[in-house]
Amino acid sequence: MDNYYVWTSHGETEGSDGNIYNHNFDIGESSQDPRLYEMVMNALGMYNEGENQQYVDQAPNEEANHFYARLESASRPLSDGMSHSKLSVATRLLSIKSDASVSQTGMDSMIELMKELNPNLDIPDDYYKAKRLASKLGLSLERIDCCEKSCMLYYKDDAILENCKFRGMSRFKQLASGNKVTVKSMHYLPLIPRLKRLYASMSSAPHMRWHFENKRPPVVLCHPSDGEAWKHFDRVFPNFANEPRNIRLGLCADRFTPFSISATPYSCWPVFVTLYNLPPEMCMTSPYLFLTCIIPGTRNPKSLIDIYLQPLIHELQILWHEGVATYDISTKQNFNLRAALMWTINDFPAYGILSGWMTAGKLACPYCMKNTKAFTLKHGGKNSWFDCHRQFLPVDHEFRGMRNAFGINKQ
Repeated sequence: MDNYYVWTSHGETEGSDGNIYNHNFDIGESSQDPRLYEMVMNALGMYNEGENQQYVDQAPNEEANHFYARLESASRPLSDGMSHSKLSVATRLLSIKSDASVSQTGMDSMIELMKELNPNLDIPDDYYKAKRLASKLGLSLERIDCCEKSCMLYYKDDAILENCKFRGMSRFKQLASGNKVTVKSMHYLPLIPRLKRLYASMSSAPHMRWHFENKRPPVVLCHPSDGEAWKHFDRVFPNFANEPRNIRLGLCADRFTPFSISATPYSCWPVFVTLYNLPPEMCMTSPYLFLTCIIPGTRNPKSLIDIYLQPLIHELQILWHEGVATYDISTKQNFNLRAALMWTINDFPAYGILSGWMTAGKLACPYCMKNTKAFTLKHGGKNSWFDCHRQFLPVDHEFRGMRNAFGINKQ
């Protein structure tokens, strides 16, 4: 298939403009962040509404209306003819600080220089005020204290405790200066506000229905919605499936070592949530891979990982049982958003930690279970699944009769 421009081998139809999904990402010329600019245009009512005339327009709910009002107020141009706004400058400064590892003092000096060059610029006075302005987007970060031994989180009803209710260990340690600091804490980024924000921007809201509006023939498999697991879920929970804007999620977790090998051994567990409503070329891109929490610790949490997943599980339960009121900017409708965790994505050891299944020993395989053909090596003493694959060969395959070549303990 030399010199092709539109992929048509999986059942797609060839369009005249070469754009299969019609993403409508044209946002005009602006030096602001494209997604920020898109939300500002939505707040001002400047968006394309040609595809969804079948929906009855509704006013945004109170929360969405408050968000758009704050966004519009903070996004007014600094002066006539200038594309940057107070909010875009704040987010750009925070991005530079993070990408270039600039200290807070250095950031304050940069802002001070900008004000000296143009005293009329209405920009944040320092890093702290820039951070407060950016926080108006509503995507907050929670710091939750933990027991040093991972027994519990100081979360919800336990947030007021100062000692572990299981081991009695102190929540704080005292520094030489006399100040108290927490012994251990984790960072959690709430999931619900970010899911609702997907429907606040035209760059993502129309595509959250892609899995429902773009049906493929039965023989085509190009998206998780084409798989049997997705279809089985729809049959079991038809009320959930009837609302195409409900979100299907996946959870990814694995151990990560942030420092070099020569440094003090330390590992943490980032937990990501992925979205599967979107088209294939969007759902696995970085804007839609949501980091929800970072589990701290020098050691593998193992069976205690569920302690750290409590905030995420609490939000997932709300999204499944109750739902949250959300405004869809693409259809200009309020609806009750629900979400379901479809599956987890991880390697086999992490699978055992997340599921609680013992991934060691003869019963390590969660499918074979007691029917496993694993055996113990005579000299090594370890479990092996060698020669377990021949049972899946065709009946007339020559390897089925070669017991001497594939027998147990044949190395």
